[in-house]
Amino acid sequence: MSKILPSARVAYLGPEGTYSHAALEKYFGSQQPCLAVDDIPSVFNAVDSDQTDFGLVPVENSSEGSVTQTLDCFGASDAIICGEVMLRIQHCLLAQPGTLAENIKRVVSHQQSLGQCRYWLEEHYPGVEKVSALSNAEAAIQASRMQDTAAIAGKTAAEIYGLSILNENIEDVHDNTTRFAIISKNNAQAPSGRDKSSLIISTKNEPGALFNALEPFKNHAVNLIKLESRPSRKEAWSYSFFVDIEGHHEDANIRAAFEELSGHSLEFRVLGSYPVASP
Repeated sequence: MSKILPSARVAYLGPEGTYSHAALEKYFGSQQPCLAVDDIPSVFNAVDSDQTDFGLVPVENSSEGSVTQTLDCFGASDAIICGEVMLRIQHCLLAQPGTLAENIKRVVSHQQSLGQCRYWLEEHYPGVEKVSALSNAEAAIQASRMQDTAAIAGKTAAEIYGLSILNENIEDVHDNTTRFAIISKNNAQAPSGRDKSSLIISTKNEPGALFNALEPFKNHAVNLIKLESRPSRKEAWSYSFFVDIEGHHEDANIRAAFEELSGHSLEFRVLGSYPVASP
């Protein structure tokens, strides 16, 4: 449970009934004031503009990988990560009450969820149109309005939007888990003893650039647990690397690694240090 003030507002990918909403309630509790927005950039905008105190965004899924839109938003935002939460994702196929499987002409869901159920859909609904929606809850809303449309979403969405559950646990990988980040402008966390740090490293398009970016972590026994590249959008074929490491940025070995990074004239920004989430 978070120690964040109960009066703080939290932006999340809405509407009510999304997995982001479920993750928000898991981290903050069900009484936390919140603001549902239409997409991930709007979560960052709400924090950057002081419309809300915090935001919650999906970072990566255990079977589909990173949410690249979130990574790109970190590159353009001043927000930092001050916490994380893991949510076990259990997908259901939802439709209007009385709908028969053979009458379904399209399946709607967030692109990540469609990917997480890809093989199940190929087996049970081959040839049925797959349509991407802004969120799982938005998909449930569409299914509630169209008799020939099914949505992939959670049980909560079925309850909220008056849908029947045709199938449960349709995800291809049954320990399917999504990691969400809690973002803010200035809520830096003190060391807890079991921390993770995230940062962005920008490199030039030249031989040895990635080696120079990673060598300081090896030299100072810092364990890298995630490394992902994204186009920097500054110039063609230049990249930013999103890195997660074990430990807090105040730890002596991590401070030493950062000093060595600076000595290589590499640009980097610490996105935050925060307690490791429980499963």
